[in-house]
Amino acid sequence: TAAAFSIKAIVDFGKAAIEIGSSVSEVQNVVDTAFGSMAYKVEAFASTSIEQFGMSTLSAKKTASTYMAMARGMGLNEEAASDMSIALAGLTGDVASFYNISQELADVKLKSVFTGETETLKDLGVVMTQANLKAYALQNGITKSLESMSQAELVGLRYRYVMDMVRLRRKTIRSRSAIS
Repeated sequence: TAAAFSIKAIVDFGKAAIEIGSSVSEVQNVVDTAFGSMAYKVEAFASTSIEQFGMSTLSAKKTASTYMAMARGMGLNEEAASDMSIALAGLTGDVASFYNISQELADVKLKSVFTGETETLKDLGVVMTQANLKAYALQNGITKSLESMSQAELVGLRYRYVMDMVRLRRKTIRSRSAIS
């Protein structure tokens, strides 16, 4: 029976390896399609994602590719979209670690940059109301009204707002805990 158990374990391991290999191949196809000529950026990001953000290479590529597809779908140019996508993918790892949530949940919350949803960000201390976005835009020298912005401009504004607010929130929490 020990031999049968060992054979079953080897077969199960082989099946798992094939599934992982298939996932890697599928995600690589998504990376190549989403990032096109910018794929080298996500490769560099993913190669250090475990050390920098606690994200596996596979997760880093998958998350960044999803954001890239969304950014391009909103009209951002390839260069801006790739930079934004990679920064947001890294932020999912940071947010997951900092707030002790899954990377998948952090990903759902940060997709609000593209969708404009506000509820998912509130748990992170980010209140992305229209009034707050307008005030943020004015504070940063943007005088164009939100209503007249293109989707790409709105995504860019939400991206900067969320990045700044998450950083500010983490900094505030860390300084409070240092005082305690």
